[in-house]
Amino acid sequence: MTKELVFITIHGMGETEKEYYLGLKQALEKQLGEEIWSKVHFEPIYYQTALQHYQHSVWENMRHSTPLAWQDLRKFMLFGFSDVSTLEHRATDDGSVYKKIQKIIIYSLQVARKELETNNIPIVIVAHSLGCQVISNYLWDAQNNKGIWQTGSLDYPDFKSEQEDFLKLKSLKYLFTTGCNIPLFVAGFADIKAIPKPNADFKWLNYYDKDDVLGWPLKPLSPSYDLVVEQDIEIDSGNIWQSWNPQSHDGYWTDEEFINPLSQVIHSLIN
Repeated sequence: MTKELVFITIHGMGETEKEYYLGLKQALEKQLGEEIWSKVHFEPIYYQTALQHYQHSVWENMRHSTPLAWQDLRKFMLFGFSDVSTLEHRATDDGSVYKKIQKIIIYSLQVARKELETNNIPIVIVAHSLGCQVISNYLWDAQNNKGIWQTGSLDYPDFKSEQEDFLKLKSLKYLFTTGCNIPLFVAGFADIKAIPKPNADFKWLNYYDKDDVLGWPLKPLSPSYDLVVEQDIEIDSGNIWQSWNPQSHDGYWTDEEFINPLSQVIHSLIN
């Protein structure tokens, strides 16, 4: 069946299973029904392969060297905060982790493009936590010929010229961010700039929970964020064990307050 929409997910920080998206995917399939979902090309981006092997090695060395209390919390902090510190370390260097992650995004987009008949197909992206910063970086670099898009870079992607607009996400209609921690990356800058809109129809909807200490509103960041982000939407994320505390960070993608409007957007983009 001809696909009418590309739906992309990108995960957040910390130890992440390859099928991190299953709860969200199943909820959308149930909400939309088979007829609508069959017109969607679903493409999850999994960038932990650039990080997780090394993190596991460090964790095992630490864990076996001496008794450590609060191991679950320590592991979460080791994986999560090393993601953050490693992501943009020497980002402009050839072969950096930053560029490796961008190349993973490119590869996933190329996989999706093979299933489509045209470049000009609506794209919806759902990004969580650190993934919000990852996809924002990718969009910024694609728009400004930075990162892997810099001419002459050894990491410049290999692609068919007619695919460039798709790979640069020029038909991105909606960016949904959940538990977004972009403020942690930009708070120290005097001039905080958001990505320009990739097209006139683009909408950025940012979901946060007031109890999620890793998730923030974005419009107050700067005038450019206020202009580009359509709405900061506060929800009560997660189940009864999550919604009132920082564990709400992990509850967005199965919460009806998020699933319902996301489903409505997908439905509206399908003919």
